[in-house]
Amino acid sequence: MSITNAFASSRSGLAATAAWSEMTANNIANADRIGYVRRSISLTSGPGGSGVQVTGIRREVDSALDRMHRQEMSRTATQDAIADGLKIHAALLGKPGDPLSIPGRVTALQSRLDELSNDPAQSSLQRSALDAAASLAAGLNAASATLSETRATNRAGIAVDVATLNRLLNETAELNRKIALGQPNTRDSAMLEDAFASQLDAMSELIDLRVQRDAGGGFVIYTAGGTPLVEGRTVHEVRFDPVGGRLFAGDAEITPGTLGVRGFDEGRLAGRFTLLNEVLPRMQAQLDETARMLVTSFTDADTTIVAGPGLFTDNGAAFDPATASGLASRITLNEAVRGPDGDTLWRMRDGIGAAAPGPESDSTRVESMIAAFSVNFTLSPEAGLGAQSRLSDFVSAMIADQQVAFGSAQTRGDALRAGAQALETARLGFQGVNVDDELQQLVAIEQSYAANAIMMRTLGEMMDTLLAAV
Repeated sequence: MSITNAFASSRSGLAATAAWSEMTANNIANADRIGYVRRSISLTSGPGGSGVQVTGIRREVDSALDRMHRQEMSRTATQDAIADGLKIHAALLGKPGDPLSIPGRVTALQSRLDELSNDPAQSSLQRSALDAAASLAAGLNAASATLSETRATNRAGIAVDVATLNRLLNETAELNRKIALGQPNTRDSAMLEDAFASQLDAMSELIDLRVQRDAGGGFVIYTAGGTPLVEGRTVHEVRFDPVGGRLFAGDAEITPGTLGVRGFDEGRLAGRFTLLNEVLPRMQAQLDETARMLVTSFTDADTTIVAGPGLFTDNGAAFDPATASGLASRITLNEAVRGPDGDTLWRMRDGIGAAAPGPESDSTRVESMIAAFSVNFTLSPEAGLGAQSRLSDFVSAMIADQQVAFGSAQTRGDALRAGAQALETARLGFQGVNVDDELQQLVAIEQSYAANAIMMRTLGEMMDTLLAAV
């Protein structure tokens, strides 16, 4: 190697060491910054083997870990959205065995009717049975109202999430533009890609997405099903149709859980749509079935009724199959047994259609009401609890089903969160900054600098000796 080549090699080594030290110092300075990915420099041999050249800055990322972590974030957010949406309703429902739960209120009504059957003349027992019936109707009203509030809150949450998603998509498109126009493998491009990755993390909590690099150096973002959301600078904004309960990206439908569309099935939006289109309608159908059983069975059990409802009514009217939807919110007690000052309580014993009090010892109609709990009903398929059931069995199955929907979402969310945290730890271990490692890098940098400096000094002394000899 000539002296000139040796000088060039040492000079390039000092320049590379300076870039290396600057990058290491930058890593240490940003070690605690959220979203920062550790940088390293890329080196190559100089032309003709003369020294070393810095070819760029490399972000130390693991694309597979990034993708897996974002998928787990989306899956966790799905279950959290379902559990959070059902939290209030589940608390109101109570658990099997809870006297304030709907099964508990059904059991209380059965018990009060049994007591009344044994002593039908007692007005206090008539009042207790009436109060138990009113409590059961009120419980159904409250549960239905909570479902209605949950549905409204969920729709509002979808609108907020869609607005957030569109904001993130537009911000990402702008970052995408800057990345495509910028010089790759530079400090500026690394900063832009850090910001881009943070945006992807935020979007992954809303929807499950896929990312590909395009030929121009930017990125294309798709839903998990393949519908484009961001293509270069173009954003296919997401919109929510609250009437039809559907979601669109541009003109393409992406509603979660819909067959034949290229949408997504994970993320907070997916959880909200699962609630809106599957879970809440099933729960409402179950409550309405309970109300239908009460209205029709107690009407059929009362032989004094010529026309109209029995003890339980649809807001004062008899049951109409055409208006069965929402019946749980409208179920009330017949005003015929709620006379002023309780002077018609005797109808709890003698029947809603009775014109006058009957024999005080006659418990025939009370026993008919007790028998109504054992009537086997054909169930609506929308309730999702089988083809046939008795009232008491159905309400127990309903509470179990609705509590399971809440509890399983909580359990799955906790399990998925643990997995997401494990992946996040692995991701940070790979691409995060370990200050101890960076300090060791500084020791190596110092040694490299010293070696190149010694070479430069030695070459200088050689040149001085040669010149002195001339």
